[in-house]
Amino acid sequence: MSSLFRKQSLCVLLIALLLSLLGHLVLFFGLPFISFSTTSDVSDDLIIRSELKSEPPKKIQMTSAPKRKPKEQSSSNDLLNNQSSYSSAQGGAFNQAGVPFKLPESGTIYYDSFVDGQKFQTGEIDWIVDGNFYRLYVNIPYAFVGPFIFESRGTVDSFGIAPAIYWSQRGTRAPRYSRFDRDLNGGGQMFFSEKPEFTPNIVPGTQDRFSLMFQLASLLNGDSKIDEPGTIRSIPVVDYNTLDQWHFKSYGEAINEDIPSLGKSVNRHYALMQRENDPYKRQVDIWLAKDLEWLPGRIRSLEANGRVLELVFKQKNPIALNPSPIPGFN
Repeated sequence: MSSLFRKQSLCVLLIALLLSLLGHLVLFFGLPFISFSTTSDVSDDLIIRSELKSEPPKKIQMTSAPKRKPKEQSSSNDLLNNQSSYSSAQGGAFNQAGVPFKLPESGTIYYDSFVDGQKFQTGEIDWIVDGNFYRLYVNIPYAFVGPFIFESRGTVDSFGIAPAIYWSQRGTRAPRYSRFDRDLNGGGQMFFSEKPEFTPNIVPGTQDRFSLMFQLASLLNGDSKIDEPGTIRSIPVVDYNTLDQWHFKSYGEAINEDIPSLGKSVNRHYALMQRENDPYKRQVDIWLAKDLEWLPGRIRSLEANGRVLELVFKQKNPIALNPSPIPGFN
């Protein structure tokens, strides 16, 4: 009897210790995969109540082509082989009439990351441009559960940034891939690792969730007078298993402190509009900063479960163009 009592007491003690440890972890680190928030209503001016007409994609004219370093051909460029030949065929991107377009300089951008308003570790975005190729790598670390990682690679074609591969990984989960099989006109077909039976056609100018911000930055670098207040810009956007037409409302250029680390500065705020009867899975707000070549100064995503993920600019550093071999950079 006393032996059974001792075992029961030991079990109670262990449970109490585990609960105490869990309480301290929640207190100091939070639970980034669990949200106790409730989904807030979307502003009425962001509700799409009728069908919006999307303009056909416009070709770009590079105002300053990025310098290209000569390198030996990499043997690991299988994912971008088709894109390499496509890029060569699209050399007119730098000699054609079109909307002004200028890529931001390469760099590593550091961000304070927040989940439901609670500050976590510093995240970073590596933005690398080399000749006609780009790489966009996003790393948002979270204690104990592992990082959120997103990567987009591709070329610059006659319609701007043209992703070839986009993948994402959350914690220890397996990566999810979206592959753009583009043709010589910039269109083509999509392939998804999680949805192999879904192979929709894409139009020129199709972006992924992160490349779209750098497409906007490059357009603003070319002409900062575009997208005045109230303008709606439509962009076809790929996620890990979807292809949707995203409609962004521009609030125009404003001097404010919406990006706290920059103080009073010139910014552009874009907000994803929501369809009244078929809303997207998330609400996205983007603040682009003039002092950063219109790179993102703040990114806010309200997920379908009510969780709010946010990145706020901290600092930007130069980056070595080729710290490690990058497939497709040659």
